[in-house]
Amino acid sequence: MSAFKNQLEKISYINKSFLCIGLDPYPKYMPIKDIFKFNQSIIDCTHDLVCAYKPNIAFYEALGWDGLNALEKTISYIRTNAPNVPIIGDGKRGDILSTNEAYAKALFEFWGFDATTINPFSGLETITPFLQYPEKCAFVWCRSSNITINDKNHIQSAVINNSNSISHHIVDTILDKTNPTYKNSMNTLGLIVGANHKTLLEYIRSIDQEIPILLPGIGAQKGNLKDAVLAGLGTDLGTLIINSTRSIIYPSLSKENSQKQIRLAATDFNNELNSILLDTMKWDWLSFKQ
Repeated sequence: MSAFKNQLEKISYINKSFLCIGLDPYPKYMPIKDIFKFNQSIIDCTHDLVCAYKPNIAFYEALGWDGLNALEKTISYIRTNAPNVPIIGDGKRGDILSTNEAYAKALFEFWGFDATTINPFSGLETITPFLQYPEKCAFVWCRSSNITINDKNHIQSAVINNSNSISHHIVDTILDKTNPTYKNSMNTLGLIVGANHKTLLEYIRSIDQEIPILLPGIGAQKGNLKDAVLAGLGTDLGTLIINSTRSIIYPSLSKENSQKQIRLAATDFNNELNSILLDTMKWDWLSFKQ
């Protein structure tokens, strides 16, 4: 088991949560201008309610040096004040092998993320640089949560050899136990699948019950939490990370967002999640005692 998976299992159990909060600064909705202080306020009121934090790097890059400095301070603050909570650097990087070597070094060594998100469309062999960090995890982007993804003209819906979609092909390739990439991954791979793709989630779990799935699309993108949990949860803790951003940190979609509102939104999410786990799935947290 990778250090990331172990960390994820422990914090999921401690906080009784699969919630990952996206730390994405939208200045027009932020109650204060200081990005770091805004993130700090979110962390202070939610660190006991989450299994991970996920800053989307693009939002910080778009704000220039101020944004990048805020990201650096945010990472440092989580390390100091919520050291058990893993940080997923959401960049969806993907390029040729030599470029991915640089991306992996930047994400894991410079920024120090516990996990990251990657784009596999340049070829499976190009993701190997991200697998050279056995204590980390790289989530492979398989299926977007974009609400237009079901459009038959969408690239991820394209069919290969009159059979599976590109998304299914990625899953089959990643989970092919005869593939050297799988054998050498040392549990450092995960998958990203939008919450609105129940069938693909069920397909993944029919093959592999242990690989962690990062699940975007709950909340503002209207993914169905119950369907996603029933389809996507594996047999162990650390197999499902449910990301929510706007519906948690911008619950009123106005600059009136307060710590009280943010904590309430996160608490409501966990209450709904645990209702599904306990009432529908007969989940027993105690059976996973660390």
